[in-house]
Amino acid sequence: IGTQCWFKENLRNENYNDGSAILTGLDNATWSSTTDGAMAVYNDDEAVYLTNAGRLYNWYAVNTGNLCPTGWHVPTSLEYTTLTDGLGGTSVAGDAMKSSAQDSPAWNGTNSSGFSGLDGGVRYIDGTFIDGGVSCFVWSATATTSGLFASYRKLSSSNSLVGSANGQRELGLSVRCVRD
Repeated sequence: IGTQCWFKENLRNENYNDGSAILTGLDNATWSSTTDGAMAVYNDDEAVYLTNAGRLYNWYAVNTGNLCPTGWHVPTSLEYTTLTDGLGGTSVAGDAMKSSAQDSPAWNGTNSSGFSGLDGGVRYIDGTFIDGGVSCFVWSATATTSGLFASYRKLSSSNSLVGSANGQRELGLSVRCVRD
């Protein structure tokens, strides 16, 4: 897409690129308190969500620098800005980034970029799952200066925007990788 090469789907890795396992199977209380890298599948339902939506990772997993395969990395906030600017800006890029009704799996975008964004939801900081079927949240590798939050992007069923916000590191969000 433009000058960048992106994964066409959300990351599904169970291991870091060094072969070590990513923590999984956490109950809500453990999810909300861990500072180790961890992952989950929306609603803990791999049969329904893993193939289409991939896994949800906390930012501690992102911050290891080993989440994406060798030769790829979690994009910075600036790399997401390059992507959205190349697609006409944040006010319209969401449609180009979301899968279309003709794609399988489908969503309500045009997917003219080939990004194929899907509405995989989020694992909230208390461990509960929300917004599956409604929103796509993807981490960036950019932390805030306070060190308490990290940047992410959001696509929504309700509009064409690509939102940008900072979230608590305990959130479980999707990850896309971009080529080094």
